[in-house]
Amino acid sequence: MEATVGRVVSVDRGYPLVLTSQGEQRAQHAVDLVKNADIRAVVGDMVKLERPPGQDTPLITAIQERRNVLSRKVLVESRSEGSGKYNEQILVANIDLVFVVAALSKRRIDLDYLERQLVMAYQSGALVVIVLTKADSAPHLEDDLAAVKDIADECPVIVTSTVSKVGFDVIRALIGKDRIGVLLGRSGVGKSSLINELLGVPLLQTGAVRDKDRAGRHTTVARKLMPLPGGGALIDAPGLRSLGLYDAVDGLAATFPEIREQAQECRFRDCMHSGEAGCAVAEAVKRGLIDSRRLKSYRSLAAEVFA
Repeated sequence: MEATVGRVVSVDRGYPLVLTSQGEQRAQHAVDLVKNADIRAVVGDMVKLERPPGQDTPLITAIQERRNVLSRKVLVESRSEGSGKYNEQILVANIDLVFVVAALSKRRIDLDYLERQLVMAYQSGALVVIVLTKADSAPHLEDDLAAVKDIADECPVIVTSTVSKVGFDVIRALIGKDRIGVLLGRSGVGKSSLINELLGVPLLQTGAVRDKDRAGRHTTVARKLMPLPGGGALIDAPGLRSLGLYDAVDGLAATFPEIREQAQECRFRDCMHSGEAGCAVAEAVKRGLIDSRRLKSYRSLAAEVFA
């Protein structure tokens, strides 16, 4: 059979669209690949395509080893047992950057949710960048920016506006000529508008903005990899209703470095920082070295990660 290698750029109803040296080809998974393993190609995967004699649609016969993934925990219902279990859902693979996108609006930035996004993003192993959109309509930009920088540690924070065009040159420079980035953010935060600006053309549909909170309506319905004019590519993704954390111990530590550092001084190695004797983290909160809101957020996320 004729074989070639390509990258998955989108998946529509289970059928991957693969970019090869011969152009884009719609493919399907080979039965031998999926019948004994719960594995499917996702956007960003490098796959091997083979076309059996007399068949128009090529088959994905192998998925190359992934160097990293962005994933979440989802509940999978079991018809036979009448209950469900939690599994990992891989969203995208082989990425260089995760842009955690949040909108500046009349409402203050939800720091707890932003920290959940950061845990998920850091767990991928890719470079994490926070992008704040809609700066032109932000009534309390400086306060929100300061609050985000307080929790960002060494993570870059980029403020963008499609009106003033601020911030986009920084994003282009980070992506460069060969990096692949993915946008992670709630519906309506401006991910599609951000990509349209980077593409230089209104390729993606954007929703109308609500007057009450200046939030856009969800328009993206599937993950898709789009090459940028100056090189590199971005993956747009629909806003996720749930961000369950799957095996995210490293991501948790990276998001809360001050707690990780103080925890080394706790009396007990498995201290959960919830009132145990000799808890150095609790003592650091009393001394003002750790913000109490941060500890509350950490404990909520840790309970999920270590469950």
